[in-house]
Amino acid sequence: MILKRILFFILLFFATTLGYSQSFNVEQLAKTKLINVSGGASANAIMYSGNAAREPFSYFFNGNININVAGLYNLPFSFSYSTQKFGYTKPVAIKTLSIHPSYKWITTHIGDVNMTFSPYTLNGHLFTGFGVDLTPPGKFKVSAMYGRLLKSNEYDVNIPEAIPTYKRFGYGFKTAYAFDKVNLGLIFFKATDVTSSLSNPVPFELGLTPKENVAVSFETSFKLFQKLQVMTEYANSSITEDISIEGTTKGKGIASLFLNPNATTTSQNAIKAQLVYPAGKGTLGLGYERIDPNYRTLGSYYFNNDLENITVNATQQIFKDKVSLALSLGMQKDNLDKQKVSQSKRLVSSLTADYKANQKLNLNFNYSNFQSYTNSRNQFDYINQDPSLIYADTLNFRQVNQNLGLTANYLLKNDKQLKKSINVNFSMQESSNEQQGQTVAGGETTFYNSAISYVQGYPTKDLNFMGSINNTYSLMETGNSLIIGPTLGVTKLFMERKLNTSFSTSYNTTFSNGDKQNDIFNMRLSSSYLYLEKHNFNLGVICLFGKTTSNRNNDLTATLTYAYSFDKIKLRSTPKEQKKEERQLGDNTLKINLKDYKLEGTREQITQQLKDLQQQLQPLPNEEASKLEHLLTLATLTPDEASFKDKVIDYLEEYQAASEVIKKYNKLIGQTVQKVAQEISNKDESFEKAYTTAISRVNSHKLHGVNPSEITDKVGYNSYLKLIERSDKAKQKLQAHRFMQTEFLKLSKADTKEMEQNDYLLSYNKKEIEKVYKLITNKKTDAEIIAQLEQNLIPFYHELALANGMNEEVELKYIQK
Repeated sequence: MILKRILFFILLFFATTLGYSQSFNVEQLAKTKLINVSGGASANAIMYSGNAAREPFSYFFNGNININVAGLYNLPFSFSYSTQKFGYTKPVAIKTLSIHPSYKWITTHIGDVNMTFSPYTLNGHLFTGFGVDLTPPGKFKVSAMYGRLLKSNEYDVNIPEAIPTYKRFGYGFKTAYAFDKVNLGLIFFKATDVTSSLSNPVPFELGLTPKENVAVSFETSFKLFQKLQVMTEYANSSITEDISIEGTTKGKGIASLFLNPNATTTSQNAIKAQLVYPAGKGTLGLGYERIDPNYRTLGSYYFNNDLENITVNATQQIFKDKVSLALSLGMQKDNLDKQKVSQSKRLVSSLTADYKANQKLNLNFNYSNFQSYTNSRNQFDYINQDPSLIYADTLNFRQVNQNLGLTANYLLKNDKQLKKSINVNFSMQESSNEQQGQTVAGGETTFYNSAISYVQGYPTKDLNFMGSINNTYSLMETGNSLIIGPTLGVTKLFMERKLNTSFSTSYNTTFSNGDKQNDIFNMRLSSSYLYLEKHNFNLGVICLFGKTTSNRNNDLTATLTYAYSFDKIKLRSTPKEQKKEERQLGDNTLKINLKDYKLEGTREQITQQLKDLQQQLQPLPNEEASKLEHLLTLATLTPDEASFKDKVIDYLEEYQAASEVIKKYNKLIGQTVQKVAQEISNKDESFEKAYTTAISRVNSHKLHGVNPSEITDKVGYNSYLKLIERSDKAKQKLQAHRFMQTEFLKLSKADTKEMEQNDYLLSYNKKEIEKVYKLITNKKTDAEIIAQLEQNLIPFYHELALANGMNEEVELKYIQK
């Protein structure tokens, strides 16, 4: 431990001359190996025979090595040597240091780091200083930073290309709090130039002045009408372009309250809003963004401003979830203040449809359209400004790009001995340029691509055959061209799957305006062999035979590659420690570590440990479970310990990725449960009052308590029966509501483990995990995912209530109110 602490301070000293950035967990620091070495080297030889201007023989070597000290510090080296030159690299003195220690819910950023609060305030700007992210359990989150954004750089008349800059400091914070019905966030960022940081005078024409900036942003998210999710952000940025000018003025915008405005102070706004509404088995979304011209902050290197975006999107699953639809529309325009000579508009639309007919047939359709408009205003509009005169635009330009794709996959057979499938795909790309409503010369092109392929595999023999026919047809104003031809291929694994071989051949013919131009025949042979998990040998041969109307061309290229990897060589301090570890492990015991996963034991014991891990990963989609089982099967079939370790690491990497998704799913389902529990509790009194009102009408009816055989007023009796029917329905609704209220109240108070073991929630998770897993992996927003969960969670529990909660006695809680 003492040695590691001394080493840490030595690293801080050397970091002033070496580039360095690393994240680490304080709790894991003492468990990290002292020194790890990783890297590799490769040698390549290329032989060529043909008509191209290439060397007949060339070769090159390259390699890299990285020395990691205590899991904190990396020293990377690389080298290369070829027939042309030799070179190497070593750690460069770029004088940067950044470390990111973390402990539980506290993460710190120290040194040369960057943070992002929002696109309109602090957005990835590098600073030298300190930052922190606090995410304690509960509803409150905080991020903060302070540091130097820019170093001072004096003007040098001898180096005119060097840009002078003032020293600039900044600080800011971002807070977020989740109330029961609304989430609120506040961002504050301020940056100020140090006027005294430059000594040499700066030429006036460079336009360099000391600046000050404050940016403030308000974020909200809440739900309307129980389903409509609303997310908004409003930002205001005020910049004083020259703080050295004396005098004060009244600032505009809320951000100007936190600086000293003068005649050079300007203020701009940015607004962003998004609506997400669950509809059917999908969502409807509407987005709006407006950024004022010249909007910027000193916390970002670049800004897209002077734009207005409107987007509409929708997703839906229909026909018993066999068809998935996704539609998106968007429009953008600039020149919001009408000060530019021209205005541009862009329109983007897309449609995607997936149809899973059954386990064998899958169809996909996608279409997108991009249109761009540019309208230039006539210069006389600015000179004369006479509304009685109409001038033609000097430019009215329109660009249209369209893409269409169709894909069909059909699985003919799928078992352990034989797999057969057919794939058909078609795509079209079209672009056109128009000016003044007319297509410009050479401005329209269309490309068509289509292919049909057949694959037949023998899994137990590691043998696959493939055949396809491909064609490309292009249509332009100058003419048309067609390329068509077949392709055949075969792959085979030998020597316990260590030797991978493949062979393919294709024949293509090109036509131009119906006339044959050339024939091209090629053959490709490749093989790779992996020895002891460290040595990789590759051989590739390409033969090409071309024939045109005037000549022939034959090319032969052969490439031989050898690569050696020595990743994770662990350098221990003394042979004594090494022998001690060997004695502890034993001859047949393996030890495999990957991040937070540590496995130790025989192959059989590690395999069982992996199976136990997978059992803990719940809920898990069937597709992901099958993938993990396949990786585990590959591990059990490996011939030696080195191969086994490699396959186990493959499994752990896939397991870790799935674990992160499941972790987020369980977090979001917990948030959904809390929301639904609150909503149901808020409705409890209204359900009870509806029931008590209905039953009071029954009891107050004149025929209540009268023997039906004695009733002569048939009209009155029918109205009485309807009141009884209504009261029964109101009671059923109240019973179902109370069942759901009890279940959700129990879930809202349960911890993560109790929620995972809840039988009802387990059934729901198994039903929904497939769809939600895809939403998470497709990077959908939390609001969209929660809307999807809530949309299906309430009907699911309502069905449970009808099946299990209708015999419960009704307790009247509000009868005295």
